[in-house]
Amino acid sequence: MAPPLHEAFSKHCVAYERVKDKSNVCRWHCKYCGRIQTSSVTRLLIHLCKLGGECAPCNKIPDNIYEECRRNYLPLKRRKGSFAENEVVSPDCVNSERGNCPSISIGSASVAPTMSSSEHDEVDVSKKAKGMGTSTSSRQPTLAQATGGVSGTITFLRERQRLAEIEIARTVIECNLSFNVLRLDRWKCMVKAIANVGPCEGWYGVPYNDMRTKKLDEEKERIDKSLEPVRAGWVKYGCSILSDGWSDRKKRGITNILVSCPLGTYFLRAVYAGVKGKKVTDSFIYSHIRRAILQVGPQNVIQVVTDNASNCASMGRKLEEEFPSIVWSPCASHCLDLLMEDIGKLEWIKSIISEATSIVDFINSKVRVLAIFRSYSDKELRKPSKTRFAAMWILLDRLYEVQNKLQKTVVSEEFKEWMDGEPIAQQQEAKSIQRLCLRESFWKNDYGIIAAILPLYKVLRMTDMEGATIGVLYHFMKEAIEEIKNDILNSTPKRDDILYSVEKRWKWMKRPIHGVASLLHPAFKEASLFMDTTLLEDKRYLSSKNSIL
Repeated sequence: MAPPLHEAFSKHCVAYERVKDKSNVCRWHCKYCGRIQTSSVTRLLIHLCKLGGECAPCNKIPDNIYEECRRNYLPLKRRKGSFAENEVVSPDCVNSERGNCPSISIGSASVAPTMSSSEHDEVDVSKKAKGMGTSTSSRQPTLAQATGGVSGTITFLRERQRLAEIEIARTVIECNLSFNVLRLDRWKCMVKAIANVGPCEGWYGVPYNDMRTKKLDEEKERIDKSLEPVRAGWVKYGCSILSDGWSDRKKRGITNILVSCPLGTYFLRAVYAGVKGKKVTDSFIYSHIRRAILQVGPQNVIQVVTDNASNCASMGRKLEEEFPSIVWSPCASHCLDLLMEDIGKLEWIKSIISEATSIVDFINSKVRVLAIFRSYSDKELRKPSKTRFAAMWILLDRLYEVQNKLQKTVVSEEFKEWMDGEPIAQQQEAKSIQRLCLRESFWKNDYGIIAAILPLYKVLRMTDMEGATIGVLYHFMKEAIEEIKNDILNSTPKRDDILYSVEKRWKWMKRPIHGVASLLHPAFKEASLFMDTTLLEDKRYLSSKNSIL
């Protein structure tokens, strides 16, 4: 009975047929490149894995099939006796300064792992035995001979890959690179490109000086060319100029100037925002915004978006005077975050936030208490920085989420044992936190605030996400205001306090461009919208500024 054939024949060949009965040799026809050959499965695998040497590589195999073949077929078990019994594999580089790579010693012969699998040149090595007057000449076996044929060659390549992985791991660790870098397509392309270089004595990649000069300039030029379609989109679709201020590690104020259109956001430049100790004026901001508008083309710019500072508002008035067709708009995310801060300043909310903050600070500052809490909860208490959007929401929502875990913590025997061993002042603070965590009214108020500001938090998330458009802001805010009005968890005076803050900020944030964009948005086309007097006034206002409308 003939032995079963390898699965590679049926998977990767159009046709295959045994040459003789009870033989592993087949005449096969590659389904990718059309190659016809008579051989065993070993040469078929060499062909598919592009190992070269005894069979030409398949140049038309798809990349995903190629990777699958290398993953499934390269780790083949070596043939019996393929390596000598005293084989030694060294994972360390012998001489890193000279670039010598690890070697694989097979008996008395040494084969460098950088040797190509298709090399079969024999090397004469003359040795003179010490203490003997005769010289012996021996031939070093070729790679295929030393490793037992093709199966040994495949095993050798796997060993070479293992050594390369060791060096990659050391590089990532010693250079403090994020492990997520290994998931990037760019990293995989780099590794594959280096592997394709093959043996190259004396080459160590891009030199330092070339990287910081020539290569940097070349990459900048390449990126600039690749962004040409985005710049063409400014003319086709129109665009917005964005101004984003931030501070670097040296606390220097920097303003990023960006251009946004449906094809993507384009970084134009960054400028230092004034001298330390001096206020950034509206004239300074306007000079850089004006330069960006002239660079992009005033006819292509629809609006300019900045934060809500008074100097930016003054800059907006100057902008609309010189460029009547361009609208200034305050940043919606910044406005909504300021609205959250306004709501957080209400007396009945301020007290709850203060109590919630005291719980988080107490748990996180006591190492043993934090350990007890973690034994009950797999989630951490969150206290975001003040610069984080919706910091109040994040604090209260997470605290309510771990309510049961907190209560289990403060009534546990471990917590009582810790509290008994602390000074009196610490015991009083711990008892105060314990009473607060067990107080039902605190959690009721906490949930009431979460429910009241949840509609606003949804709008903030929408404005701060990738792909958000200006046309949906009006509809989302209108819906959020209705949800707050229908809130049943808070009393009427509390709802009125929140609505007053919302309407005050919305009146400042809303611009005519928001109203017109909401009229044009295809997802919200209703006849009632064209009866909304506010939206119609917005349309008339922009029509007077721009004949297109």
